[in-house]
Amino acid sequence: MRYFKSRMTTTGIALVMGASAIVAGTGGSVAASAAAPPTPGITPTTVTVGSISDISAPVPGLFEGAKIGTEAYFAYINSQGGVNGRKLVLDGRDSAFSSGAIANATQSIAQNDFAIVGGFSLLDNAEQPIIDANKLPIVTEVLNPSLYTDPNLYSAAPAVNGGNITGPYKWLKSKYPAAVKSVGMIGDNTTASVLAAEKTDRALTESLGYQWVYSRDAGYTETTFLPDIIKMKNVGVKLVFLPTQIGTYQATIAEEMKQQNLDALLLSGANAYESDFKPGSAGNGYLFTGTTALYRGEDAKTVPAVALFDKWVKKVDPQTQLDVYTVDAWMNAELFVQALKAAGPNPTRGSLDAQLDKVTSFNADGLESTQNPAQKIPGQCWLVAQYENGKWSRISPDPKTGFVCNPTGFFPASYKGVSR
Repeated sequence: MRYFKSRMTTTGIALVMGASAIVAGTGGSVAASAAAPPTPGITPTTVTVGSISDISAPVPGLFEGAKIGTEAYFAYINSQGGVNGRKLVLDGRDSAFSSGAIANATQSIAQNDFAIVGGFSLLDNAEQPIIDANKLPIVTEVLNPSLYTDPNLYSAAPAVNGGNITGPYKWLKSKYPAAVKSVGMIGDNTTASVLAAEKTDRALTESLGYQWVYSRDAGYTETTFLPDIIKMKNVGVKLVFLPTQIGTYQATIAEEMKQQNLDALLLSGANAYESDFKPGSAGNGYLFTGTTALYRGEDAKTVPAVALFDKWVKKVDPQTQLDVYTVDAWMNAELFVQALKAAGPNPTRGSLDAQLDKVTSFNADGLESTQNPAQKIPGQCWLVAQYENGKWSRISPDPKTGFVCNPTGFFPASYKGVSR
């Protein structure tokens, strides 16, 4: 789950232009100075950054957490006086699930704001031409593989096109050897990038000996999955894998599996770990694996960063659910602030990048397993949690805090990271 980058900033150009000019034949000199143009989004008292998220469509409120998580971390930092005397301001935009709206918003942010921080969109490839043309720093999670290796991108949790960690799947195979011989999947056909992620998961699991006997990608407007469940029951599925379905749909699948007496292990990525995943007893035994702590409160007593995250997100929006998009945005806001502080009292986009290029180890104070944002190398440690009677909890081999680092590995095994 991502080439040297060199820039000459406008400030650097201005300094060259501002050198003393020698007036030939007079024996004297005149000072010619050219003031550097102002850095977008920087004032004496504020730093304004933008974000773009799918909020009003395709599903209302879908990635609203990607905006709220950024706002929450900024509110926390502003409560401590901001960064180098400046308060942080978020210019949050709604994509409306429109490539045109995203392109327009990105152009406005490039002209007026310092960077893109947080946010999440299914159509984020519409941002890339404008980001690259303006050398706009972007500190966020992205979905489209074309952005994974973009020189302007830094992610708290880097992703790799066609790659993923293998540890959780190795563990699952060792614990449930019979189930992995009969796997069914209900995926999501919303975008090509989602389908590509599912293709990676299939290739990874098959490389480990998993046997797929059923798969289908559902549209995001579907509200029942009974035909899939009946077909999976008929072919003897023992492991139902839901890597891309949102929490509400996963709850529906669990309930319909119980109705149809499909006795199979349920496995999800982070989407099941959402407050709107409420399958009742039908969800008992459900597993999810991920690379973040249990940020909805279960780890609050043992991981201080979880308690801090929960507190400030609820301060910003008491009604919001704590989902993976919220915590991803919080972690990316933290990565941005770390680099902004190091960039000093007169930050430029170039100096921000220079500091981000130094961040080769980052774990958001324990909120996630250690990652390498500068070189776009994902961490290989993970955790597994299980759902019982409305609650999620860590299960063996998880430690009480931190992450499981054995078994580990990466698919494909040839992946060694991306050099800048």
